Amino acid sequence: MSKRILAVIGIGLGVVVLGMIWSIVNTALATIQKDLSATVLELQWMMNCFGIFLCIPLLTMGKLGDAYGRRKLFLYGLIGALAASTIAGFSTQVTTLIGCMGLFGLAGSIILPLSQALLVHQFPEAEKGKAVALWSTFASLSLACGPLVGGVILNWLGWRWIYWINVPVVLFTIPLVFFFVKNEKEHHKPHCDWAGVGLLALVVGSLIIGIMQGPTWGWASYPILALFVLCLLSLLLFIILERKTTTPLFRPDLFSHRSFLFSSIPNGCTIGFIWTVFFIIPLYLQNIQQLTPLTTSIILLLITLPVAFLSVPISKLYRKIGAKPLIVTGLFFFIIAFLLQSLFTPSFWTIGLGCLAVGLGWVLAWGPSISCALSSIPHKLAGVASGMFTTLQELGAIISLAIAGALFRSTNAQVLAPDLSHIHSALSSNSPDQIQSLLTNPSAVEAQLGPNSPIIPVLREAFLAGYQNTFWFLFAVGLFAILITCFLPKQSKVK
Repeated sequence: MSKRILAVIGIGLGVVVLGMIWSIVNTALATIQKDLSATVLELQWMMNCFGIFLCIPLLTMGKLGDAYGRRKLFLYGLIGALAASTIAGFSTQVTTLIGCMGLFGLAGSIILPLSQALLVHQFPEAEKGKAVALWSTFASLSLACGPLVGGVILNWLGWRWIYWINVPVVLFTIPLVFFFVKNEKEHHKPHCDWAGVGLLALVVGSLIIGIMQGPTWGWASYPILALFVLCLLSLLLFIILERKTTTPLFRPDLFSHRSFLFSSIPNGCTIGFIWTVFFIIPLYLQNIQQLTPLTTSIILLLITLPVAFLSVPISKLYRKIGAKPLIVTGLFFFIIAFLLQSLFTPSFWTIGLGCLAVGLGWVLAWGPSISCALSSIPHKLAGVASGMFTTLQELGAIISLAIAGALFRSTNAQVLAPDLSHIHSALSSNSPDQIQSLLTNPSAVEAQLGPNSPIIPVLREAFLAGYQNTFWFLFAVGLFAILITCFLPKQSKVK
């Protein structure tokens, strides 16, 4: 076996670990909730910590890799993933899992951009396209297989093994990368906009904390108002700084390219849809429908398999008809999926058809929006444009999940309010933390109190109300995304 093949395997396995952990953990959230008495807010923090720590350093990691060595930094990312996997598997508190998911996100901010650069460097100039295709294959397969792998692990081994399974994979990957991946570095001081990174962290952190804690602390409370003021002030300073600095994280002038601007926004909405759907549907299937994690994972394959199998045909269709009709069609599929969840009581058929529609919407909107946005940018700005586009995509994900989760929790609390004293009395044998977790887990309450407990219909009604309002929110965002896409040029020009 040649050194290049071993190098490609090592880099690819790094991508697979990162791609799978997101989908596997989403599938496992209901199991973790039951075992650790976690609330929906804590589950949200698990996924949003992953997103925040993936998003904020993303633009900087490529520059650090250029300066200090991409292979070296990539190895640090793998070591971070190894540490996160090991510690998470031993966790007895959900707060530990939140921290580990943040560490996973930080590792991902290294692995994601540097894996692309390292793969390209393993091939001669004439075969660069093969490297890009391989990276896309690794990413697509990990996303597609993640739910099923997670379901199998949860069914036979338990949730801790969704983390521990990464340990032997990463231990196998590290020597492959160390010994066989060709290194490339420019030996210069990194020209990083550290002030911009700090301000971006303040903007994103204060916004997400404010949205997620709003239902708990009160929207008009001083801490929440202070967080939103901090977000606005930090955003203003960030914009001023990015216009003046010579090494900006963001290039505001790139938004003057219509194809870039009006592809980035629908793409951010698209990934926001995916993050929210992957969060809320598994909770519904396991906490309300009482399906097993394995059955849940099979249903989620209806979302991921279209991405794995239709990406290549869609890319060929993009070259023929352009991005606009494909993105609009994809967004209409999302609209159909959200209406199926909002208008009807969720059943196997409405959820199954909805998941398939989400998968078709994802593959139709995602690839064409990426190609359209980046093909409109001059080649000399391709690197910074790609980083901006990916950062905006991840921002769409974490903001969407934050708002959707806050809406779910607010609706759930509102429906439960008239019966809350009765519910607390029925669950009085549990600790306060356990009660908070059980409020959104009727199947666990049924196992504890029996199927005839009078509080179970109330808990189910509250969960369903939050579930449907979440999808009405996604429906509204989908309409907004379609409106934005109408401003997209019919066919972007490649420069």
